[in-house]
Amino acid sequence: MFIDTTIFINAALMQRILSAALVSGRSRNLVISSLMQRLADDQEKLVKSWSRVRSQQRAKINSWRRLHVCLRQDEYEFFLDMRKAFKCSVSLLVAYAIELYLDEILEKIRKDPDNYRYKNYIVSQMLI
Repeated sequence: MFIDTTIFINAALMQRILSAALVSGRSRNLVISSLMQRLADDQEKLVKSWSRVRSQQRAKINSWRRLHVCLRQDEYEFFLDMRKAFKCSVSLLVAYAIELYLDEILEKIRKDPDNYRYKNYIVSQMLI
């Protein structure tokens, strides 16, 4: 079963996702999902406790695009868990991941596309 959802993203970042999907021969859903998994590896940079959920900075209305994403149930839950743990909107997390990791992910997808990325993960934080 798949879950359809949308994210709002800057037009330039959306074009980068579409180009990456075209170059890699994979769906944009797989590219986005791979980016989110890579972003989770750098969780120390993102964790922010006791704050509200952060969103992308405001911009001109015509610079935003709605991107439809079709996710597997495990991917969808993973995205929601990241939103809760990092206190960022999913759209902000995707935008951040595009800027930092898109080239790295493209290379990884070409070498070994993994279709089952979200089994047995844990998102945790230790407050001292």
